[in-house]
Amino acid sequence: MMRLDEHCPAFSLRTTEGEYGFEPTQQTFKLILFLPSPFSVSDTQDIMNIDGCSDFYAKNNIDVLLISQSSIHVNLGWIKAIQAVYGREVTTMIGEDPTAEVFKAYGVANAKAAVVVDKQARCRWHFSLDRRLTFNIEEIKRAMLALIEVSGSSSKTPEGWGPGDRTIKDIPLNRKAILRNRKWFYDLSPENK
Repeated sequence: MMRLDEHCPAFSLRTTEGEYGFEPTQQTFKLILFLPSPFSVSDTQDIMNIDGCSDFYAKNNIDVLLISQSSIHVNLGWIKAIQAVYGREVTTMIGEDPTAEVFKAYGVANAKAAVVVDKQARCRWHFSLDRRLTFNIEEIKRAMLALIEVSGSSSKTPEGWGPGDRTIKDIPLNRKAILRNRKWFYDLSPENK
């Protein structure tokens, strides 16, 4: 699995929306979801759940890429089957990785996983699941907003943070700063809103 703050490797692949290249320089946050089991109930549900949040991702300038361990032909058949069975047109890109090269480069071979990449192409958040489970989309969205909130600052977000909540002020860890600030360990002062 990628380590936090590690630079994410570049890759290119064919997707259901055309060719896609991920480069180390970018202007948006990215959410990359690795789906190891094409046509499985859980991965199909994840595709529909992620695709159903496309307005949220567009509003927050987040690029989403689903990567499957199958060919482009299987992925196109998959979204056609979703449309036939559920009446849903999937517009989120699904990339092919039949040799699992991208899965391996991100350290998620044979795992269902999510990786959040910041504007500097660094891994900011990642997790993996048993392939029979589905992603908690609301938690992914909350975490993405928290990461966007603190990007470019030294603030932190406490557990369970939500939009509009206060952030944690980052106090320099040296003797003088600690003696001046009684709330040095966990400062949720109003200026950190």
